Amino acid sequence: MFYKTKKIWHLLTKKERIIFSFFSTIGIISTLFLSYIYLDKITISVPVKGGKFVEGVVGQPVFINPIISGNNDVDRDLVSLVFCNLFEISDKIEKNGLSWHVRLKDNVFWHNGKRLTSDDVIFTINRIQDPDYKSPLSASWQGVIASRSSEREITFSLSAPFAFFEDNLKKLYVIPKHIFADIPLNNWRLSDYNLEPIGCGAFRFDSYQKKSDGFITKYILKTNENYFKRPPYIETLELNFYTSAENAAEDFNLAKINGLGNIDKKQSSLVRLNAKLFSLPSPRYYAIFYNQNSNIALKDKNVRLALDVAIDKDKIIKDVFDGFGNKMIGPVTSNFLPNLNESHSEKLPTSKTDPKDILENSGWKLIDNSFRKKIIGKQNIPLEFDLVVPEIPNLVETANIIQKNWQDIGIKTNLVILPPTDINNEIIKNRDYQMILFGNIIGTSPDLFSFWHSSQKFYPGLNLSLYENKTADKLIESIRKSQNESERTEDLSLLNSLIPEDLPASFLYSSRYLYLVSSFLKGFGDKLIVTPADRFSDITDWYIKTARKFK
Repeated sequence: MFYKTKKIWHLLTKKERIIFSFFSTIGIISTLFLSYIYLDKITISVPVKGGKFVEGVVGQPVFINPIISGNNDVDRDLVSLVFCNLFEISDKIEKNGLSWHVRLKDNVFWHNGKRLTSDDVIFTINRIQDPDYKSPLSASWQGVIASRSSEREITFSLSAPFAFFEDNLKKLYVIPKHIFADIPLNNWRLSDYNLEPIGCGAFRFDSYQKKSDGFITKYILKTNENYFKRPPYIETLELNFYTSAENAAEDFNLAKINGLGNIDKKQSSLVRLNAKLFSLPSPRYYAIFYNQNSNIALKDKNVRLALDVAIDKDKIIKDVFDGFGNKMIGPVTSNFLPNLNESHSEKLPTSKTDPKDILENSGWKLIDNSFRKKIIGKQNIPLEFDLVVPEIPNLVETANIIQKNWQDIGIKTNLVILPPTDINNEIIKNRDYQMILFGNIIGTSPDLFSFWHSSQKFYPGLNLSLYENKTADKLIESIRKSQNESERTEDLSLLNSLIPEDLPASFLYSSRYLYLVSSFLKGFGDKLIVTPADRFSDITDWYIKTARKFK
């Protein structure tokens, strides 16, 4: 056959050979194209295991231990990847009055192969409740007794009705008793297991790298093949650590990292590579909390009113967040009150008032066209305040705008910019501030107890304004106890009006969480971001590689 074809080829003229070659090529290409179309019709693209994803993170891991990780977002990221929460490993949850009965799945194992049991769960709760271990979670487990029913069953007895107890189960990441039970209290925070954890999550610890000065540069996780659900598609998850978002963005441009979260719009604009930017809702709001005990001028409600009215929230959202945010008028975010809108703000005393007139009419006089003062008793009190601000770029920029707003009405503001760790460990703990710019994370349920109930005025409570109102306390308690959703919503709406009327704080904005990923990543879905770690909530669905299979 080949001989005959060759003989025919030699009989053709040069022109005929060109024509023959052209149409033969067209025929081959057409056949391949039609085959591709046919194959595409009878098959579908599906994710397959494989690939490496590198996440850029600003900060450092300290305690990858859910009992003591606290507010360090890097620790919480790793905890969510390496450990399992009680809710997700539960096979069945039953509620009976003040009792909750939980049965564990029978296929949950620690990364070292040992089975997770009810003993691990009870051990975790006991450590949280023990004041010697100083767990940030202790307040949420007060009055709860956990008892063993069997190897896979636990009963929780509550001292009072709590409508949001299911959230406690979702936030409780279990630690292995066989690892931590024999570690002395004094060594608890020194243990190697705080950086080389053994969990039961979708990924297991592999290794980390650090510089000679102790800065951890890289943290490597591998797929947990014995995960109780389908293991992740991504085989290797690497977290690279940076001192600034700008440095991380630079590495994103060099394709050294594939994901970068908790950034603002300006930082995302530094990225020049083809990438996807996700803007995700978050029940986190920022406010300036007033400590009225620290400055006599702050006890004057009209001063707080003028401070509040003078703040240009629209400018903050536009200039700092490039429009990726919403104005706050109270302590409840819109995901809990869907009908919350600007009309609600018209009911507040801050809506249509000139802040200069408020101060003038209250006796705070402008001195030499500079700042205001007032004689109270025998003292000449200046309108001058210290505002504590976490050393985070968008918060510092926010504070600068507010400082200018207040200066325009005759109020002097001194910005005290400190590292977030110092603010969490010292300033907030001791309530050592006149004003503080800070964020509250409500969570997945509208439980405002920690933030606004009078019993939480002092550490470890988070009532940063030292707010006290008996009506507000009753509403907060009712919201916690009620099993009727419509009643809770009504009480929540009342609370959202009541607290701003007392002006314990100036509510600023609720910002969106921005997450930047390389265009090759698939499977990332929209989600509510309570803490930055929630971006990983569907990580088992993320994938890089695909294959085709018949329909």
